[in-house]
Amino acid sequence: MNASTFAARVTISTESDLVSAVTSALGAMKGPLHGGAPSGVIDLLDEIETEDRIDAVIADKLDRGEKIMGFGHRVYRTEDPRSVILRKKCQELQGEDAWLDLAVAAETRIIEQLNQRKPGRALYTNVEFYAAAIMRSIAMPTQLFTPTFSVARIVGWTAHALEQQQDNVIFRPQSEYVGK
Repeated sequence: MNASTFAARVTISTESDLVSAVTSALGAMKGPLHGGAPSGVIDLLDEIETEDRIDAVIADKLDRGEKIMGFGHRVYRTEDPRSVILRKKCQELQGEDAWLDLAVAAETRIIEQLNQRKPGRALYTNVEFYAAAIMRSIAMPTQLFTPTFSVARIVGWTAHALEQQQDNVIFRPQSEYVGK
């Protein structure tokens, strides 16, 4: 289960209210490793700037051990089916928008470098990569990316919270102290 849905279920499991559960989900969604990831993609593509800089920027990031935002997924070990749909739309628009052209070119070269540098790792393009490119191409302000994703998820968070309430058991994760 994704982080925001888990946060909603944990909160409602304490017998808190539905608004608090959704608020918890929103807090998780804001993080750069979840719903905030498209902003990281924008930063990456802004840094690349032009097609001739793709290889150098990605190589530098990989040399420093940085994550390449928009690639890899905690759940999908194959291509994210949502990214396949968005990629197709971007490819249909090639030549009409320089930003989308850069995203399509960057994806191909980034995957090549990831395959060379991290053989055997299933690092495919995720939905945030092309979602960010599309939202940027329509001039959506980056501060609206996460709220846009969140609005679409509120119904799901609410459904999970209501399901949790039906046969509730509080979430109590186990932890093991390993310090001194």
